[in-house]
Formats: sequence, C-alpha cells, structure tokens
Amino acid sequence: MKPSLVAAILFAQTMLAGAQTMEAPVPRAPQAWLGLRVAKPDEAITVHVPSIPPGVGFVVKSIDPGGPAETAGLLELDLLWKFGDQMLVNEAQLATLLRLEKPGAEVVISGFRGGKPMNVKLKLGLAPVLSRPFSGQMVESAVLPGTCDGPMRVVNVAEKSASFSNDEGRAVVRRDGEIFKVKIDGLKGAVVFEGDLLNDEGLDQVPENWRRKIQVLCRTLDQTLAGGMLPQRQPRPRVLPPPPQKP
Repeated sequence: MKPSLVAAILFAQTMLAGAQTMEAPVPRAPQAWLGLRVAKPDEAITVHVPSIPPGVGFVVKSIDPGGPAETAGLLELDLLWKFGDQMLVNEAQLATLLRLEKPGAEVVISGFRGGKPMNVKLKLGLAPVLSRPFSGQMVESAVLPGTCDGPMRVVNVAEKSASFSNDEGRAVVRRDGEIFKVKIDGLKGAVVFEGDLLNDEGLDQVPENWRRKIQVLCRTLDQTLAGGMLPQRQPRPRVLPPPPQKP
C-alpha cells in the first residue's frame, strides 16, 4: 500500500474518532425528578389560602404520565408550598432542593387541594439525561425536566443576570447596584423593551405579557445573589509542606 494512501486512512480514522468523542454525552451524577410542571400562582388562587406567606408556593400546571408526582397522587391545580420542611419560594430554589436529593429518596410535599391542606409522600424518580450540560456558574430552573414551566430560565451568578426564553422572545435582567437593567428581544431580534427598574417601580412600562416574567426574574435574581438559593462550595483545605528538618 502506498504511503500516501496509508496516511490518508490514518487521518480519516483520527478525524472520525475525534468526532465520536465530541458527540459522546458527558456523564453526570444521577439527579432526582418530580415529574411535574409548576408555575407561580396568581392572586385568584392564593386568596383562598391565606395561611401561605406571600410569594410562596407553586401551582401544578401539568403532570408527567407515569412520573413520581402522578404515582404519589398529585393533580393539576394542586397548590404546593413545602418540599420537606422548606417553603418553596422560586424555581431556582426548587431545582437546588432537588439536586440535594437522590433518586429513590422519599420526600413529603405539603400543599392544598380545593383549599384543604394535604401532605403527600413522594418517591423521587431519576431525571432523564440532558444532551448538554450547564455551566457550574448557572442555576437552570428547568435543569430537571418537568420541574418548572419554561425550558430556559437561567440565573448567572457571575454576571448578576437572569434570563428567560419562550416562544415570544427572550428577556434578560441584570443587577446594577439597586437597579435592574431589563432588555426584552422579540423572536426576530427586535427590541421589545429596554429600561431600568427599581424594585417594582417602572414595571408598568414593561409590556403586559412580560410583566409577570420580569417580576419573577428580578425576585429570583435577588434571592439567588443573597446567597440563600445556592449550595455553598466548601473551601479546599490548604496543605502546607512540613518544615525542613535541621541536620
């Protein structure tokens, strides 16, 4: 066989091996799964449950067939407000609580159905494998399929930003001191809104169909940056070499 042909074959095999390596899924630790989709409840729902603190809880939007939630007996429109002994504040917190559990673990979900309190014992399932991993600097509220409404709600701690994408466009909120800098882009890249918010002041300037989403992004970003929603990384112990022995 000619040397040039051998070289060509070896080059092709190397390129093929490299492509297969790039496409191989990145292994990750098993993650727990609830098997439902949730959204923040509106006042029409929470007004009937005055015992829940303002801003706490989720309403079940849909149940994944055959998932842990369905097996445990949860139903659509159930109002959930506790995961174990933790009150549910936002999507990032719920995703973090799930990361701290293992598939197969039993947890108690507290909530209300038709205004009446209930406690449901739920055995967590194994989350389906994602095709692409997320950066360690990001908290993806829907990193566990079926956890929250909307596949692209992300908090980036390093950039002090939160973003949300859906079939209407993409919104980005960045924290700058006491101000939230908001930008909303439509599907074709046109700027739908761009401006600054101070707490909830100025929210009426945001397009009505985006107001609730922007409000949730601001609160999620605030609480995450406050340090209450992210597991703290333990510092590595510093190992010092022993002092040289005197002769």
